[in-house]
Amino acid sequence: MRRWSWVLLAAGVLAESGCGHAGQVSPTGSPVRVEVTNQFALPMEIHILAGGADHRLGTVHPGMTIRFTVPQAMIGNGSVELQADPGPGNPTARSGVLLLAPGDIVEWHIGAQPFNSPITVHSPRPKD
Repeated sequence: MRRWSWVLLAAGVLAESGCGHAGQVSPTGSPVRVEVTNQFALPMEIHILAGGADHRLGTVHPGMTIRFTVPQAMIGNGSVELQADPGPGNPTARSGVLLLAPGDIVEWHIGAQPFNSPITVHSPRPKD
């Protein structure tokens, strides 16, 4: 019996080491951070959408950069999308589909024209 428990333990450790985001290891509890810079003329309401849920992160005023922390529950079930909404009658900026993992840092620069809003995802690097 004891031999089987060691085999199962070793298999579990190997399986754990194979899981990671793009071959990189990050702690499960590490938050995903979203840094939004708004160059649009109006304040933008920032939302994250995942699995049918919509979570408001906050507001970014023109010319400002704000950092948000994404709730862990929003990134655990696959892809997400960020949206920036300046209000009725104005164009909404969308990030497109993102696959995020714990510890990722998202930089989103909302341009003067919201459809031109580049987004970059930085994944944590493993420590040597």
